[in-house]
Amino acid sequence: MNDRKIICEKVIEDNLELAIKIQKAIFPKENGALNLKASANDNFVEEVYGKNYRKSVDFWVCRDEQKNPVGITGIYSYVEYPDEAWCGWFGILPEKQKMGYGKKLFSWTMEKAKEMGFNNFRLYTDLEDNNIAAGLYRKFEMIEEPYVAEDMGEEKIVIFSKSLSFEKPDVFGDKMLFLKKQEEIQKRATEIMDNLHKEK
Repeated sequence: MNDRKIICEKVIEDNLELAIKIQKAIFPKENGALNLKASANDNFVEEVYGKNYRKSVDFWVCRDEQKNPVGITGIYSYVEYPDEAWCGWFGILPEKQKMGYGKKLFSWTMEKAKEMGFNNFRLYTDLEDNNIAAGLYRKFEMIEEPYVAEDMGEEKIVIFSKSLSFEKPDVFGDKMLFLKKQEEIQKRATEIMDNLHKEK
């Protein structure tokens, strides 16, 4: 299991369609097309997120040794929290789960964040929808706290954090993640994709 090799390639225009397909297969109720497009084209970041929101947006398609798609992962940062790496759209394709790829890809993502110069590695998730993934984050000894800055209705949003140095990570606290803005971006992505399909 642990000797499985993975190859991570940055999402660019050439593999954007594949990245979107993988994201939809892992998260069928969500639409990350615009997030992924911002990774493929830096000039698109402000158009997707607006000014002074996201500092950087990078996503990677993950493949096995035979170059078959395995999953996807991402690292982004907020303008307000420039030293913090946030993991986004991390997941393994359903048919590739329980084969050791999740642990391998998550470890790769944290190492990449450290290599990029970030001090803390964080992510948010809905515990009800992503309980299995939450188990993986706990195995990496990430600290866990409820997200309380926005009322997300029925969703039980939790933030997981880990220091990328030897220091203990700070809790994120009641700072804003602007999750409602991300919901708007997903809605916009769905509308754009629907219109593209109608035009074909």
